[in-house]
Amino acid sequence: MKITHDFHIHTTLSKCANKENATVENYVNHAKKLGLKKLGFANHFWDEKFDPDDNNFYKAHPFDYIYSLKDELKKYETEDIKMYLGCEGEYSYKLRSVAISEEAAEKFDFIVIPNSHTHMSMPKEFYEPYEKHAKFMIDAYNDVLDCSINKYITAMAHPFEAVCCPYDNSILIDLIDDDTFKRLFNKQAERGIAFEINVSSMKKKSHEEIEKMSQIRMFKIAKDMGCKFLFGSDAHDDKAHLYYENASFVADLIELNNDNILEIGR
Repeated sequence: MKITHDFHIHTTLSKCANKENATVENYVNHAKKLGLKKLGFANHFWDEKFDPDDNNFYKAHPFDYIYSLKDELKKYETEDIKMYLGCEGEYSYKLRSVAISEEAAEKFDFIVIPNSHTHMSMPKEFYEPYEKHAKFMIDAYNDVLDCSINKYITAMAHPFEAVCCPYDNSILIDLIDDDTFKRLFNKQAERGIAFEINVSSMKKKSHEEIEKMSQIRMFKIAKDMGCKFLFGSDAHDDKAHLYYENASFVADLIELNNDNILEIGR
């Protein structure tokens, strides 16, 4: 099936994004070429109501700063391309929850939350042994699904794909058995939280290489458990969309149809 949405885009408001080309205008131009109909902008966000423990990256992404994109998105919305203002929030190990207040959550069109920003949220001593790293993500996933604002969470962002991992993050996915994934994804489906298929991990990969990725097993289990799906480029610059046709390839690979896509993405 043709994927016509991207619900994980970062602009220059994200401090880690390209400051020259991660602009709404550039993303809209790419969307027109790719036939995308819905664009969801999800800059990093840490609600200032929660202490970021002196983490300067989180301090740099308060609510008013992120929400300032709303007026700009209105300028680019057309009959052909609908724009959504969301955020990529964060799991807090200290809180064992999500660092977003209900007051802020209800103002976004969508919210994606990772359990896999372990380079930011996980104590460094958890990197090894690998089992400890995997368990951290399992526990974080459970905490997010059970958090007090779970009704506002649209999707789990790049599930179990440990970001900036010092070793091949597929090792961690391979350590987690099917039954654990089934338990988590069944709860996720019950909560109505979608599973994000993040195309950033597929950059420069051939279709044959994608078919062999450890993530494919996860995707199939999530589908079997009844999870709905959203796709995202995780774009931090406009080059990310060079590989976005892989979204449609993966949708076909795991045999998704329109009913498997979360309503906001259809």
